[in-house]
Amino acid sequence: MRTNSKAGAFAPLFAGAAAALIFLAFYALHGFYPFGEHSVVWCDMDQQYVPLLMELKTAFGEGSLFLGRGGGMMNFYGVLLFFVSSPLSLITLAVDNEKMIFFVNLLLVLKIFLCAASADFYFRRVIPQLSAAFGVLMSVMYAISGYVMMYYQNDMWLDMMILFPLLLTAFFRLTAKGRWGAFAVCTAMCMLLNFYISFMVTAFLIMAEGAAVYLCCPAEKRGDRALKFITADICAALLSGAVWMPAFVQYTSSGRGNSLKSQYFSGFFFENTFDKTALLSGSCLAAAGAVLVLLLRKRINSGKALLFAVSGVVSLVGAFIEPTNKLLHTGSYQAYPFRYAFIVILLIFSACGELLAEPDGEAPKKSAYIIASVFTAIFAAAAVTAYICRSRLNSYTRYLWVSDEAGLILTAVGVSGAAAYLFCVLGFCKGHTKRGFTVCLMTLIMLFESLQSFGVNVDCIADSTAGFARTAEAFSKIPDEGFVRVKAGRNYFYPNYAEGFGRYSLGHYTSLTDCDFLYAMKRLGYSSYWLDTTSVGSVMLIDELLMNKYIIGRPQGENKTYEVLDSSGELTVYTDPHALKGGVISDIPPSVLEDFENFERMEAAGFIAERLFGTEELAEKLSPVVLNDVEISERGGKTRVRRLSDKKGSIGYSFYAEGRKELYFDLFGNYSTDISEDYFESVEVFVNGKRCQDRYPSSSCSGIIDLGTYEDKEVSVTVRVNSDFEATTFGLWLYDVEKSEKAADSAHTAPIEVKGRVLTAFADSGGYLYLPVAWSENWSCTVNGEKAPLIRTLGALSAVELPESGGEVKLSFLPKGMKTGALLSISGACFFILMLFIMKSEKKSEMIGKAAERAVYALSIAAVSVCYIAAPLLWAAVNIISLVVGG
Repeated sequence: MRTNSKAGAFAPLFAGAAAALIFLAFYALHGFYPFGEHSVVWCDMDQQYVPLLMELKTAFGEGSLFLGRGGGMMNFYGVLLFFVSSPLSLITLAVDNEKMIFFVNLLLVLKIFLCAASADFYFRRVIPQLSAAFGVLMSVMYAISGYVMMYYQNDMWLDMMILFPLLLTAFFRLTAKGRWGAFAVCTAMCMLLNFYISFMVTAFLIMAEGAAVYLCCPAEKRGDRALKFITADICAALLSGAVWMPAFVQYTSSGRGNSLKSQYFSGFFFENTFDKTALLSGSCLAAAGAVLVLLLRKRINSGKALLFAVSGVVSLVGAFIEPTNKLLHTGSYQAYPFRYAFIVILLIFSACGELLAEPDGEAPKKSAYIIASVFTAIFAAAAVTAYICRSRLNSYTRYLWVSDEAGLILTAVGVSGAAAYLFCVLGFCKGHTKRGFTVCLMTLIMLFESLQSFGVNVDCIADSTAGFARTAEAFSKIPDEGFVRVKAGRNYFYPNYAEGFGRYSLGHYTSLTDCDFLYAMKRLGYSSYWLDTTSVGSVMLIDELLMNKYIIGRPQGENKTYEVLDSSGELTVYTDPHALKGGVISDIPPSVLEDFENFERMEAAGFIAERLFGTEELAEKLSPVVLNDVEISERGGKTRVRRLSDKKGSIGYSFYAEGRKELYFDLFGNYSTDISEDYFESVEVFVNGKRCQDRYPSSSCSGIIDLGTYEDKEVSVTVRVNSDFEATTFGLWLYDVEKSEKAADSAHTAPIEVKGRVLTAFADSGGYLYLPVAWSENWSCTVNGEKAPLIRTLGALSAVELPESGGEVKLSFLPKGMKTGALLSISGACFFILMLFIMKSEKKSEMIGKAAERAVYALSIAAVSVCYIAAPLLWAAVNIISLVVGG
């Protein structure tokens, strides 16, 4: 039994230190910083989290927390709330960008420390009868669980892991003592720490509140507690208004928000099972606990224990039912199919804590010691074997999905670990083994499971340090000239690093990339994958219009228009001498450009050249001269290429490039956020016998390819066809460089200056100003101090009508819903303070209490019914109907 001794008060710190030291020991064993040169950064941590931490520094400096530098100058506020809104992110403001990739190793250890400390604080207060040894042990298990080992690359999710035990502590404080203030604050904090994962936490709370009122509160207190839950929820919703309202608005206009319907009803009823069991193999007590609460159900003699047991088991089972699981992930996910596993783990650990709190009288049995020891030894052998063979089990670190082979093996390891925990806990609960022995064995099991999980999921990641150093070196060569953009010649670095290093870019990758901007960039010929837009691809005049002045690394071909800025290091940095110096001032009204979306890629570039720059016949589509074992046909605005046999076919071009010409190739067919397209990897491209591009298009290269500059020479191009495909645009184009340069150099421009969240352009004449920034309802526009409409043009870009004499154009950025959300937060703070006084008295109308009680029950039943009954049934009905009607 725990006591309130000073030693006990330091237990959370001890738990945190133990978890951190274990993780640091794993670092030392595997050569991770600070004991070596390896970084834990990979995948989403590399693509999103680290560069966004770096952009946070810019935002607190000369930038803005609202206006980002990537994605055509997109809304950064929602991105902040999804990724770096934790107070712990502020620590990185003191870290040099070049060291960020190593510092996150230490930040991860700090978060693990806080996870364990938070969990022990929770166990001490919610299950006070649990011994300190078991409390510390399960707190450490929570902090270095399989969830952390597999999903730590989404480091911001660990912030919710830290908060969740504190939230549950406040939750049960409300049920026991009626004190609701801390619960309201913690619930509001969920929104602030991570808007996305807070959806899953909120769904859990809605389902749990009714059950908690019924199971954990005396009958005479239920109305009061229900009313306080409702009051706390309302206060939390209002307090966090400045967070959830603008974030939700941004989410619904993003590529992610527009892709939910089809993704929710796709797939199978049971799917990605091995990804979930692989995660649980690093938290074997979660699986063992689900069995234990069934075997020892007679020992579950309190409402709180029953709540832990039922909610833990139901949520664990529901995770394996895809319609339910997807719904709890807001309808879809690209990977990480158990993002709320920390909730399940803590609930089942809590149920185990209730079982371990009160063992039967001492009745030692030698057989119980032997059985527990044998199963622990079996698991240790299995875990060590898996650790030794980790290079064969690391499919997750290569593909973000666990292969069948690795899944079967890791599941078997997890089952043996669950069996070891099962017999340890059973022996103790039956009084057949002593606490010290049980704690020691469970500690050993924890160490072996975490070592195995670290080895498979962390040690096997691809080392990103060299790529990061190369990217940092390249960006250090680019002078800070205010508003000019940086372009990648190829996929040399992740798009967010341009923002991270304080530069402007068209590229951006998060779930909040604006859908319209994403599709507009695809139409302009830029490479894109899933929810990213990049600066790779397109043609020179479009690059110049969008102010892509600096180019890092050479494109597929040798572009001789670009001038070398710095050739030292691994990546040469070029400049485009014809990049525009501001927004285009033109007499052409945006209405003339309305047909833009009727053109595809190269044709769209020609359309802009003709309509906006007055340049005709910028690019000429070439006809093939030789077809080898392929057939090309046109139908319904699409080009179909079909092989005439099972062998690879080819399409040959031969021509004379008169004058200076750029050679572009394109194959494109769908505006979507699909991870893969039917036409991916259909062709390979050879110029004068040299391979310029293989497996095109692909996730890393789906934009228009620049095959290089050719002047007064014969050129032959061979397109090898690997598979049949259908595309809306396909072919080879000769692009007139001299016409393009003349168009760009003769353009009348207005210089652009950006300070904080305000963009200012200075026009010296009238007409229309075309700004190379993404159109958004978040902009407010003035011309010479007078409010003016911001016109949407070219799919997702911006234009402003100017007076005859020109003048100063100002665009000020404020996220839509921000003002309303701020008013909600202010009113929420006032309401919260008011209700703290009003709700002090427990003398309330019995009728109000009963109504509140019924409302809480109804909400919980409805939430459980929707997630665990209606979702699977609806999914099954839709798919059965689709099969029957052939849809």
